[in-house]
Amino acid sequence: MAAARGLLLLPLLAAVSFCVAGDAAAPSPGRRLLQAPGGGWTPVPDAGDPRIQGLGNWAVSKHDRLTGDRLVFQQVSRAETQDVVGVDYRLHVKAAGGDAGIGTGTAFVAVVWESGDSGMRKLISFDAE
Repeated sequence: MAAARGLLLLPLLAAVSFCVAGDAAAPSPGRRLLQAPGGGWTPVPDAGDPRIQGLGNWAVSKHDRLTGDRLVFQQVSRAETQDVVGVDYRLHVKAAGGDAGIGTGTAFVAVVWESGDSGMRKLISFDAE
């Protein structure tokens, strides 16, 4: 009887071990990988495209709403995309102003995720370049 119970526990232990190992490799809560497995960032040929500039303006505005920094969008100087479930945009943004007295044309890198179907957006990160 004890041997039969041991045989029943082996699949359960294997499943628990697999789940624990899978959790260790997962990104911490609130963070996501900025590079999709097997794929990299693809340069956007025209960073001056109104759609890309609009995404940059949205990223600065969203950052301001979250932090209260009061930055003023100037331009996206360079952009890359990455296909995930939707599209990640890595935008090299210039902005000025703010409570910290940031000078003209300070560079930031914003990563924005956009759903392909609904157009929903999420600001993933916004950091000084």
